[in-house]
Amino acid sequence: MSNSRKSILVADDDAGARLVMQAALRKAGYEVRLATGGREALLLFGTSPCDMVMLDVDMPDLDGYAVCAELRARAGELLPIVMVTGMDDVASVEAAYECGATDFIVKPVNWALIGHRVRYLFRSHQAMLDVHAAQARHAALLNAIPDLLFELDLDGRYLDYRVPRPELLAQPAETLLGRTVSEVLPPAAATACMAALHTAHEKDASSGTQFELELPVGNTWFELSVARKTVPAGERPRFIVLSRDITERKVAESRIARLAYFDVLTGLPNRSSFLECLEHAVRRARAHGRQLAVLFMDLDGFKNINDTLGHDVGDQVLVATAQRLRDSVRARDLVSRLQPAKTEPMPDITLARLGGDEFTAVACDISHAQEAIAIAQRIVHSLRAPLVLDGRELNLTTSIGIACYPSDGHDAATLLKHADTAMYQAKRAGRNGVSVYSAGLTDQLLRHMELEVSLRAALPRQEFHLVYQPQVEAATGRICSVEALLRWHHPTRGLVPPTEFIPLAEESDLIDHIGQWVLRTACVQAAIWSRDGRPVRVTVNLSPRQFRQPGLARMILAVLDQTGLAPQLLEVEITEGAVMESTEAARQTLQELQQHGVGIALDDFGTGYSSLAYLTRMPIHNLKIDRCFVNGLMDGGENEAIVRAVLAMAHSLGLRVTAEGVETLDQARTLAALACDLLQGYYFSRPVAAAHVPSLLDRHWALDG
Repeated sequence: MSNSRKSILVADDDAGARLVMQAALRKAGYEVRLATGGREALLLFGTSPCDMVMLDVDMPDLDGYAVCAELRARAGELLPIVMVTGMDDVASVEAAYECGATDFIVKPVNWALIGHRVRYLFRSHQAMLDVHAAQARHAALLNAIPDLLFELDLDGRYLDYRVPRPELLAQPAETLLGRTVSEVLPPAAATACMAALHTAHEKDASSGTQFELELPVGNTWFELSVARKTVPAGERPRFIVLSRDITERKVAESRIARLAYFDVLTGLPNRSSFLECLEHAVRRARAHGRQLAVLFMDLDGFKNINDTLGHDVGDQVLVATAQRLRDSVRARDLVSRLQPAKTEPMPDITLARLGGDEFTAVACDISHAQEAIAIAQRIVHSLRAPLVLDGRELNLTTSIGIACYPSDGHDAATLLKHADTAMYQAKRAGRNGVSVYSAGLTDQLLRHMELEVSLRAALPRQEFHLVYQPQVEAATGRICSVEALLRWHHPTRGLVPPTEFIPLAEESDLIDHIGQWVLRTACVQAAIWSRDGRPVRVTVNLSPRQFRQPGLARMILAVLDQTGLAPQLLEVEITEGAVMESTEAARQTLQELQQHGVGIALDDFGTGYSSLAYLTRMPIHNLKIDRCFVNGLMDGGENEAIVRAVLAMAHSLGLRVTAEGVETLDQARTLAALACDLLQGYYFSRPVAAAHVPSLLDRHWALDG
């Protein structure tokens, strides 16, 4: 330990003793200041504090004890104060310590050893400083931890506690010591806590134990982390228990779980949930030799409502339709009946929304198809009644297809497909009616057949063109990418909605040729922009059929090579359904694209499957939040909570998030404030021709207002 910067104040009324002490201490490498008495010592210390004070006890103006007490009051407990005294009786020593002395030296002083004695005093002093610093650090760490901390013995008895949030205690803190967790906590929570203690006793630590308490602040979830404390041999085991409030996490998990099983807009079970339910119902029907029916419902004319009145009204229609369906049948919560109790009869009917304006129902334990027809007719009658929204009367009807087990299929997928086929037959028959599946029905409606003929000729006749919708980076307010969207201008019908011809192309082999044309055209255009000094990433949608095609990665990379577009300027979008049905080969396709720098986006998250596992299985870069979340964002409540949860989940996985359907400045600013990465919607721009994109790249949207 270096002495070069240590200073010592020596107070002694004996001039000879002062000078000898000064010489000895300087020889040891210390700086020395001298005081002739107690009062001068206090004056010097007040002018320039020192690292150590050495006081003669017997001084005429103010004795060493008084000076020591005053210095201790001024400098605190850490200043080393050494009493130099000729009295070695116990009373004098005790008096020195009582007034705050750190140590004492008895006269006559061994001047040869005084430097060593002081050096060890400083070493002890430094050790004390280190201890205090460590304690301060530990206190700071504890203060930064919002969790409850307890020290318990193996019986669960409270020995100590630290409670930064008293409102999280089951009972007042001052009543805890000496009592056990069984006396303080409800039985279930006490059992969980004791189990965690015993685990820590066996394994030195335990974590992950959770329990819920009913507190005045509301139901609160806790998670315990327990560590066994080191104690002297022979003492009973002790444990440090950290109790963390995880209520917000549990609420978020619950919301995400609901997102995975329920349609956000209507509250009905979603497609994934319905398929689980249907598979369970089929197994049950097979085991008990019973029948069931699947009803597939599609609203007639719903697209016109969306196109003419807007998506907000369309959403209201879907919500009202779901409620009318509930009123028409005996629905119940799906999750609670996926594994019903053996003594509980399965409900007759379960509803679901598959997506868009498609709803389904499974009717169990029917005797014959006529029962299912009666249910369907009751639904048709209910939905036929005029619907009044915001003072506007709307007339809606529905077409329903029915497929029965076991006559029309022996598994869930087949039954749903055949019910869908029957529903299209009901539409072809004039809509607003019911059709039962039969082997004579075909998957192609007459209108679809005519459309397919035209669709096959559209590509060679150059009837397709692309438009591009900007995607704005929320942080900068500038366009960073555009989504390529396919349009078909029919020679007699004009613009054909993509929702009509894309599914038809997907059902046939046309989607492969059309998809390649879209990819090549978009890449050519993006390469032109890049060469013109306006590089912008282009996003191209891949259909589920394309996604399953072998050699997809090779085809995409070949197009990039032929068009000269950098892979980093291309992003491909895939749907939830495609991911859910994907194979290992499809996953490898995405990995190959990722390795070459092509971005991968997941489109319309939450609209149907809402499964979360694939987010970790697949090399996805960008998650697109469906417009139904954005539409209700400004209302707060569940939509906002789900958007927050999805953003947090995506960002924790390292994914970017794009919000679709942004139509207002308030929506854009709210999403930007929630740290959404990209924004897309009519507020920024409708889809435009390629020639208009460069001018849009110069625009800037202020989203931080």
